[in-house]
Amino acid sequence: MKKQFLNKLFYSLFFIGVITFVSCSDDDNLEPDPMPTCSDGIMNGDETGVDCGGSCEPCDDGMVVLGRRTELFVTNNMDGNISKYSITGDSLVTLVTPSTAAEGIYYDAASDVAVQASRSELKLEAYSDISTLISGTSVSPASMGTADLESPRELAVNGSSYIVSDNGSNRFFIYENNGSGFTLSNTVEIPFSVWGITFKGDDLYAVVDNTGDLAVFYDFLANVTDGILRPSKRVTIEGIVRTHGLTYSGSDDVMVLTDIGDAANTADDGGFHVISDFSSKFDLLSDGELLPVEMQTRVAGPSTLMGNPIDVAYDSEENAVYISEVGNGKVLGFTSIGTGGDLTPSYDKDLTAASSIYFSSDETDGDTGISSVNAMTRLYATSTANGDVTVYNGSGMLIKTISTESTSSEGIYYSAMNDALIQASRSDTKLEYYGTFSAVTDLTSIVADFSGSTDLMSPREIAVYGNNVVVSDNGMNRFYVYEYDGTSFALINTLELGFNAWGITFMGNHLLAVVDNTSDLALFENFLTSFTANGAITPDKQITVEGIVRTHGIDYSEADDVLVMTDIGDAADANTDGGFQVTQDFSSKMEVLMDGGTLSLSDQTRVAGASTLMGNPIDVAYDHKTKTIFIAEIGNGKVLGFRDALNITGDVAPAVNNDLEAAASLYLYNN
Repeated sequence: MKKQFLNKLFYSLFFIGVITFVSCSDDDNLEPDPMPTCSDGIMNGDETGVDCGGSCEPCDDGMVVLGRRTELFVTNNMDGNISKYSITGDSLVTLVTPSTAAEGIYYDAASDVAVQASRSELKLEAYSDISTLISGTSVSPASMGTADLESPRELAVNGSSYIVSDNGSNRFFIYENNGSGFTLSNTVEIPFSVWGITFKGDDLYAVVDNTGDLAVFYDFLANVTDGILRPSKRVTIEGIVRTHGLTYSGSDDVMVLTDIGDAANTADDGGFHVISDFSSKFDLLSDGELLPVEMQTRVAGPSTLMGNPIDVAYDSEENAVYISEVGNGKVLGFTSIGTGGDLTPSYDKDLTAASSIYFSSDETDGDTGISSVNAMTRLYATSTANGDVTVYNGSGMLIKTISTESTSSEGIYYSAMNDALIQASRSDTKLEYYGTFSAVTDLTSIVADFSGSTDLMSPREIAVYGNNVVVSDNGMNRFYVYEYDGTSFALINTLELGFNAWGITFMGNHLLAVVDNTSDLALFENFLTSFTANGAITPDKQITVEGIVRTHGIDYSEADDVLVMTDIGDAADANTDGGFQVTQDFSSKMEVLMDGGTLSLSDQTRVAGASTLMGNPIDVAYDHKTKTIFIAEIGNGKVLGFRDALNITGDVAPAVNNDLEAAASLYLYNN
């Protein structure tokens, strides 16, 4: 028995040795790798731990989850493949697609389908069973859309609706996914250069390419139709040179935007901005306003390896930002962002021509948050008769009248961010700041929280951009430029004009100014950064606006790209010869005009005549939401409102007719 046992043991050990020898031979690499499973004792496939996570059972020791699914889906414009990175598993699965370039990516974990926008095939492509595929697998689309696209850049998804941002001719293509393919439902023309898009609830946010601006289309899918669609609001994100990518987290209420800087520098001038408490900040801004850089966190500098960060994704569980860096060909990740600055990425993977990026995890999928609420319109009016501030709602109905320190004022602005009203006092020749203004009740007398010095002589209008206030003063025909910080006004510059001053308004960071006693309009490009020293300044462009006798009031809408100017006609006739003129698509018309050129009347619409009740319309405000133009009519002592303002012409009676003695300046707050 013992001998038999030893013999059996000998032959068993010999057999094991032979097997071991064979398995260690060079012929081993001829055998195909086994398909990854959830029971092979190896961390392969899409697992986040050994035989757990991803498409396997969650990694769980009976008490806590040991790992989580954290996947980055990244497209590229080199070969069109989809790269799937597991952050916690530190793995990469490359899926070889028929496309040779792609931009715009989305992963639906519930159906295990990845959708990308093919730049080579010009259509949407859906790939199924993503979690089961190993690296290097050649995949074919399970479903596709038609080849409608021209130059797709980004993809945003809301339910079964897939929106492609296409900068070929600046359009949004809206597709419905029925599970077996994509059906084009609408093609929308966008009046600016498009790139990145993302949903916040049902609101679609879009970067304005070639600028640092951010636009929103409230309740996008409910309002979309073929043709031109203008944004509900457009604001400037201070500190960004040129934005491309954006993403939003509803659980953290964080919006992240990338800044590619100078597009010609693809190596080291890129960055990204993190805006925490985004809803409360963005929702307070009125159309055309600026979100100060102090309310954001900026990450930029040579250590970041960002030169052209084309897209961005966000993990709310780890407060991590992931970047597809096309300039340096990388996928980057940043954690412990804190106060920002020149941070070294905590995640750094090479990927040539990296384009769009999408982060997916069980905790963050579908984290689009809620739509914006509490939109409000308020019209603020001053008077040179008594210095009172009168407030109306968007329909022109009186809300309250407040007595201020002034006995005469002209030039007014309301900051919802600070809940403060700023006005230029003609009686006291200074700026005045009234805080907690929304809480002030009707017929109350208030005292300024603080005032500027008495630098002014004859203030006529103010324009505000961020924390800068520009006062147009026709006493000596000057612009006074102030900074304010919530406790004081500081005079920064006194600028001498070569013309008579009156109405001013910002168009982005450019300042538009009427040339009093004429029909001319002056443009000062990059006003706050171009004119930083006291002394004489010259406009970059001065044009004639045909049809106007003498202009005073001016207002510009970023959302609608509409300019409105008033015409007081003969100043001696204060009752009957006034009017206003509207220029749609103003920025493009202004761009092609040379200095000294004329904006023809055929490119405008004009409202004037006895029925309008305009004799001396001194100022104007435009409500882009209701397409209403409000007029401060000083000659007849009224605040007037004209509905359907983009379509009316001629002698039209106002829909709003409120008496206001010596009505002077207007400001429309419209968030």
